[in-house]
Amino acid sequence: MSRRNHLHDEMHWRAVGKLQAEEDNLLFARELNAHCSVIHRLWNHYQRDQNASRRRGSGRMIIITTADHRYQLQCVRRRRTLTARQLASQLSAAAGMPISRQTVSRRLHEGELFALRPVVCVPLSTAHARALLHWAREHRSWTPEKWGHVLFTEASRFNIQNDSRRAMIWREPGTRYRAPHIVERDH
Repeated sequence: MSRRNHLHDEMHWRAVGKLQAEEDNLLFARELNAHCSVIHRLWNHYQRDQNASRRRGSGRMIIITTADHRYQLQCVRRRRTLTARQLASQLSAAAGMPISRQTVSRRLHEGELFALRPVVCVPLSTAHARALLHWAREHRSWTPEKWGHVLFTEASRFNIQNDSRRAMIWREPGTRYRAPHIVERDH
């Protein structure tokens, strides 16, 4: 079983009270399942500052609240093609404070959303599907000799839409073939 490297705030004052009663540091650390150094640092901090509450750590303060995080996930699930930069500007406008693209991206990763390429497929109308099925049923009884005289060619290829394959969508792992994650392209 691993030992804790810190104590929760409510445990600080309980630990200081036990240490003031001159209880053994090692036994008390085992009782709390914490390292001896944690108890030692707490006691030194209390003796120096007469305060047992935890000091604020270094680093940037968290400015996105849980409500902002839920709003961000909701926006992404509505419009999956938004970039992290667009989401950051949208969330900054809604929250009234600057939020970086990296923060947005990190929060989306925490919510199990990743920027991945969508599945590309050719859109088929019901008439196309019906015609393909009819053609397949007509030719299913053909022998390999008959198919040997058939040559499939593609005389010309043109692209109606831009397909740079750089357009990403936000989606959860394992949801690649769900309907909202498929982008139809006309070739």
